[in-house]
Amino acid sequence: MRDANETRAMVEYLQKVRSLVTSLNDTLDASEHAEVEHYIDHNEIGEALRLLAWIIVEHDKRISAAALAKLREYADGLVKPQDMPPGLDEHVDP
Repeated sequence: MRDANETRAMVEYLQKVRSLVTSLNDTLDASEHAEVEHYIDHNEIGEALRLLAWIIVEHDKRISAAALAKLREYADGLVKPQDMPPGLDEHVDP
């Protein structure tokens, strides 16, 4: 059973991840946003972040350096570096 601090930390982490996805509303189309949110809703945060990274690369999306930093920070420890798409850093707006 999780203690209150662990539960609070998880809730805060989920809020941060959702905030990142919301900050990309102008970048993601509705179906992409819904697909990422689906994984978050099912507590598959690593998969949601991996998917988000692949959407950015495969659909040639542009994101801010701050959004990329958050994506990498939140994925750290959940997504293996080799599972992230190559060239992700090339999708940052100058």
